[in-house]
Amino acid sequence: MTYPADNTTTATTYRSLLQQLPPSGRGLRLTWDPDRSEGSSRSWALGLPHGLTDGRTVNGPPEAHPPNEGFQKLFVVDPGEVHRHHLARVFGIRTAQDVLRTAADRLRDAGDADYRQYLPALQSLCDTPVADRPAAHTVLGPVDPAHHHLIIPFLQDEAALALPETPPVDTTAWDISVAVHLLWLAHGGGLITEDRCSGMLSDALGLAQSTYTTWQDYADGAVVGRAVADGRLDDSCLYFVRDVAVVLNHPDSPWYRLELRA
Repeated sequence: MTYPADNTTTATTYRSLLQQLPPSGRGLRLTWDPDRSEGSSRSWALGLPHGLTDGRTVNGPPEAHPPNEGFQKLFVVDPGEVHRHHLARVFGIRTAQDVLRTAADRLRDAGDADYRQYLPALQSLCDTPVADRPAAHTVLGPVDPAHHHLIIPFLQDEAALALPETPPVDTTAWDISVAVHLLWLAHGGGLITEDRCSGMLSDALGLAQSTYTTWQDYADGAVVGRAVADGRLDDSCLYFVRDVAVVLNHPDSPWYRLELRA
């Protein structure tokens, strides 16, 4: 972990990074499904920027590829295996029931009451330049050790680039994004149909719209939620911010083409 250095200065900030399309996104080809409604497009877009790759359909799920069986299982490439493998390796999910239960749990418990409790303290830290923020032991001393993960990211040197200058009202966006990403992976892996998860997608969109006003606000909630879930900042956090900047500024992204609230 790193802590603020006395001479830390930078002309680049988290907010300035999110105001333009980064080089990593300038040649990125994103696919848009023109037959999908705006509501459905917004719902699936909640899973961004997870899985942001060239050619991705950004306003809908990937094409469904159920597991190969019989002769095909032995001799035919299974395009859905990548999605199912990711679900199993990262989330321990192997069945449709597991996917739906885990995504529903994420949405039901979205956000963090402890984060909201420390929001005034986090705002005070954010109002102080990174180089001038108090020593870690001074800030963390009176804080329950079980809650240190909420504070530590804001004390690191990388906070100037990896975290918003004003902390979001809640971290709900992180849980929403993970829940929708799980459904996205499961659809691509042929474990669930869109009809089966449409109600959950609608609930996810309603939760996002009731918590955040804009995609920028939603992005802040996802970025901070990711950081406090890990309890620290590392290079992956900066990569995540760059991916957020792509979906906020890419002309084919739902975050660019549609308002979060209709």
